[in-house]
Amino acid sequence: MKKLSALFLATGLLAPCLRAELESEFPLGLEAVTGVRSAYSYRGFDLAGSLLDFQFEGELVLQDNLSLNAGGWFGAEISDDFTEGTAFLDLRYDLHECSTVGTTATYHAYGSSLFENGLDVGTFVTWYAGEEWDLTAGVYRDFGADAWYANIEGGWSYRLSDEAYFGLSGGVSAVEHYYGRSGLNDFYGRASVTYNVNSQISLTPFLGWSIELEEADGDEFFGGLWFEVSF
Repeated sequence: MKKLSALFLATGLLAPCLRAELESEFPLGLEAVTGVRSAYSYRGFDLAGSLLDFQFEGELVLQDNLSLNAGGWFGAEISDDFTEGTAFLDLRYDLHECSTVGTTATYHAYGSSLFENGLDVGTFVTWYAGEEWDLTAGVYRDFGADAWYANIEGGWSYRLSDEAYFGLSGGVSAVEHYYGRSGLNDFYGRASVTYNVNSQISLTPFLGWSIELEEADGDEFFGGLWFEVSF
């Protein structure tokens, strides 16, 4: 335990130096998000009730049109034993100003869940129809479930003021042998309002939904709040 504490202390002391060295070579952006939601739905499955979560993510611009995102996410159910921890890595390449292709790898570790631990890898393409609209299509292989997942989703944003904007996203998904499901999976989405307290801090209340397309007994509606810090 003493060795582990010393390692964390050394990492904390060296982090500003490492970041400064990286920023001298590559543009670097970091963001931390914590929040609470009334229910947790993932890929059309209701995994937990009220949930507290925390995410840390960094973006490293390797070239003008190439960037690397890495981070982690942890969520814990407030009234039960469900937990989920993930670590992810995304590589994105801008074909031109209107489209991006990318590949992603995420490792999921669950506690008290019907989902299995494992690696999830996929590829996606995003098309930007102006500053307010985007459309993304992706295909993913979940090695924990030994199954396929695919989705098409769109997003729209509208600036309400200099400090706030409204966001709306939604999509449909399909699966193959994904925990007993095959075919069309769910229609999902989220509506949110983000208020920028200052250049580094923002608050985002949101409402979301996941509606099963093949079965009507698993629809989920939820709300929550995110607190975001960027630096």
